[in-house]
Amino acid sequence: MSIEVFNAGNFISRGKGTHPERTISSDELIVVTQGELEMFEEEHRFRVRAGEYLLLYRGRRHGGGAPYPKNLRFFWIHFADDGSVAKSIPQQGVLDKNSALEEYAHSFLREQSSLRPDTASLNLLFQLILRELTRSDATVSAPLATPVADVAQKYIALHYTENIATETISRALHCNAQYLGKLYRRSFGESVAETVNRQRIALARRLLISTTRAVKEIAYECGYNDLAYFRRQFRKYGNMTPRQFRRQFQLEHWNTL
Repeated sequence: MSIEVFNAGNFISRGKGTHPERTISSDELIVVTQGELEMFEEEHRFRVRAGEYLLLYRGRRHGGGAPYPKNLRFFWIHFADDGSVAKSIPQQGVLDKNSALEEYAHSFLREQSSLRPDTASLNLLFQLILRELTRSDATVSAPLATPVADVAQKYIALHYTENIATETISRALHCNAQYLGKLYRRSFGESVAETVNRQRIALARRLLISTTRAVKEIAYECGYNDLAYFRRQFRKYGNMTPRQFRRQFQLEHWNTL
């Protein structure tokens, strides 16, 4: 695969404007880390949610499908290849629940912003980013999920920073908690608590990188009242402490609108 990487950045919306309509000579990868982005490419329209990616191909007119929402964040990178990416990766997809793409993206931005960026390192990091796109998350489409489990997953996505558990969700869905727990694990391969913690830690990682808030404040915002428990969960999903993670993946390249 022959690839030339040009530039990248992290976009943070302030709730103004929309993506410009344009036709460019490079391909573009967009990975949404927070909020929801609406785009079009020629006659096709896309809605890209947090944890999803979109590839925009060179020579095709694209632009925003709606104004930027205020809570939107996404990583973008311009590149050109020999067509291999388009053949091997779906144009839109969902990242694996354990994807390391965000870490690779932040490493890419840090290297790019250095005084003497190393081209070989940037190319290698981009290869790792592309590799993450091939690791589709089987829980997204959930072909084996029952309607009840599917609704439970959506409920978690809306309320995971709150004080929720299987019992909370079962009351909201008017079903037995034990039944729901078994149904959920059979459908998605993990427990309700594991999904809640995974989504909370994903949010914590984004906040550690993109803000200067104290670790305790971030833990509370993500739904953890016990700081020690938050640190244990963070290490479980990232094999490092929150402070170590923040030092390793500080952002360097930002653009806003």
